[in-house]
Amino acid sequence: MKISFEWIKEYVAMDAGPEEFAHRLTMSGSEVEAIREAGPDKVMELEITPNRPDCLNILGLAREASAVFDTELKAPEIRLPEGVPEQTGPEAGCVIENPDLCPKYTARVITGVDVKPAGKNVRTRIEALGLRSVNNVVDVTNYCLMELGQPLHAFDLDRIKGGRIIVREAKKGEKIVTIDGIERELEPGMLVIADSERPIAIAGVMGGMDTEVSETTENILLESAYFDPGSVRRTARRLGLSTDSSYRFERGVDKGMITGASDRAAALMIKETGGRACGFYEAGALSLEETVIDFDTEKAAVVLGVELEIEWVERVLRRLGMIVTRGEGAGITVEVPSFRVDIKNEIDLTEEVARIFGYDRIPATMPKMFPAAERKEFSRQVKEKICGDLVSFGLSEIMTYSLISDASAGRFPALVRDPVTLRNPLSEEQKVLTPHLVDGMLKAVSWNINRKNRDLMLFEFGKLYSKPAAPGEETDGGGYRETPALCIGLTGLARENWLEGKRNVDFYDLKGIVEQVFHGLKIMPEFRAMRIEGIAPCAGTGIKGGKKTTGFLGQVAARLLKEYDIEQDVFVCQLELDNVFKKAVLKNRYHSVPRFPSSVRDISILCERSVTAGDIAGIIAEQGEELIRQVDLIDVYQGGNIPQGKKSLTYSVKYGLDIRTLREEEIEAVHSGIKDALAKQLGVTFR
Repeated sequence: MKISFEWIKEYVAMDAGPEEFAHRLTMSGSEVEAIREAGPDKVMELEITPNRPDCLNILGLAREASAVFDTELKAPEIRLPEGVPEQTGPEAGCVIENPDLCPKYTARVITGVDVKPAGKNVRTRIEALGLRSVNNVVDVTNYCLMELGQPLHAFDLDRIKGGRIIVREAKKGEKIVTIDGIERELEPGMLVIADSERPIAIAGVMGGMDTEVSETTENILLESAYFDPGSVRRTARRLGLSTDSSYRFERGVDKGMITGASDRAAALMIKETGGRACGFYEAGALSLEETVIDFDTEKAAVVLGVELEIEWVERVLRRLGMIVTRGEGAGITVEVPSFRVDIKNEIDLTEEVARIFGYDRIPATMPKMFPAAERKEFSRQVKEKICGDLVSFGLSEIMTYSLISDASAGRFPALVRDPVTLRNPLSEEQKVLTPHLVDGMLKAVSWNINRKNRDLMLFEFGKLYSKPAAPGEETDGGGYRETPALCIGLTGLARENWLEGKRNVDFYDLKGIVEQVFHGLKIMPEFRAMRIEGIAPCAGTGIKGGKKTTGFLGQVAARLLKEYDIEQDVFVCQLELDNVFKKAVLKNRYHSVPRFPSSVRDISILCERSVTAGDIAGIIAEQGEELIRQVDLIDVYQGGNIPQGKKSLTYSVKYGLDIRTLREEEIEAVHSGIKDALAKQLGVTFR
């Protein structure tokens, strides 16, 4: 946003120079980023926050300066001057077909205009603010835009077919050549200004060449309207077109200035062009809901930690355009004007008082500290536990984008469930809300390898997105599924130790990390062979006793690694954490050292290769009940002397009780029962 210092001074009498003015304005919340010379004037570049559309014009910033410097505001005359009666002339009309997108539209007819270069005052002021001078009609609309913040548009009335304006949505296949000379294809849902035959402007964004004001124009139709901010924003983004008008409509213009801006522009056009004001037409209506707030100045003083005089507070709020009525004691009633859409309640008024008072004048105080109860959600505590464990294992946390391309999502089709696709993505590379974290992990690995960092142990917490949710399934708003997840990636050399020396990471390094993560949460994991396209070998991982797979771990296929420009083995794991959060236990429970000795027995089993170690361990633990203290797989053999399709597994089973020493016959009875159950349920034999 650019402003002219000389233009501001026309509305606010102050002794301050440009530098002091810029400093005081910045301290009040309207940050001045730069000052440059424009002849005898000083032009300032401001950064206006999105919640203050009232400051996107000269009048709004002059109002701010009036409060900051405590001086009267001399606002321009926003009405047709007396003695300029409306004349008879060509008739026009306006119809709104989409009142949700355009609640109010006004059209004013001005006839007999002489289109020529604008007067020096209008021309030099808009050019100083970076706008190109076109002619006296267009320049006046730009002048009023910068002065009042209300976008206006002037049509050549004689080129409007049917003599009336129709505000409607664009039809499929319609096109328009905008005033920048570019033909643009419109889409249904875009709001346009049309005549009886075709669109003549894109509502709130840009006008069309067919009805552009030229040197031959004699009659003007002046538009002043209110367009829905969301509609203008969507249209501008789809067309890739941003203008001074769309910038303001997107943030919301003053609903109370629609007619006033038309009057101001008409008065200037009559002066600049010698034209005559004729009919004024309007359609629709805007509800100007008044916001009235009871404001306690003593309470505001306590909040800010300063002393406030009620007379000064009243004066500041009045200079900011509010209507103030004195109440009882320290109370006042404040009626908020239509241009301050950001003020909703008492604390907002306290903020207004604070910024005009000066944040730099409010003393810094140390707040009282009170011990607080633990406020972290359990899921966050679990994530912090997992994060701490992974870091202690030597892994580094990464964070990747939540938006990926269609191609990236499709590289692992088995991991994609009804992906969520953006309707208007910023680019094709940021089109899909990530349905898996593997793509981001592999991109991070590739980025590091290309910079000679080849030995990587990484992890990321993220979310998986899909749509729609199954009937009865819990979702996070809008019917979409949002699942917390953890991704781990290993590649290159494993951490070197004296026993093994240098070696590359493998599947079992990753499996060991996952097991330790589960054990740290007091969860017993289960692993089963599974198939995922692009991941081989692959194992599914779950929680013992759970009904669904929690995730997977495995090696990324070489053909997919080539697409990421990776030439070394990569092992990845992805775990969905919703069930982990439900099953996790963070509190430790003390168990005393066993007072009585335990006994160890080995079981050597010959079974089919399809039988899993988890199945065998589960049966052993189930049959042993309270007598078993620990079950460990200590040997796996598939070499000579083992029949084809078979494997040999040896388990170490520790028996014991806390209250006494087990007798030999008790141990043998349970041990024999375990063998019988294994033979019966899994068809195994014993070596």
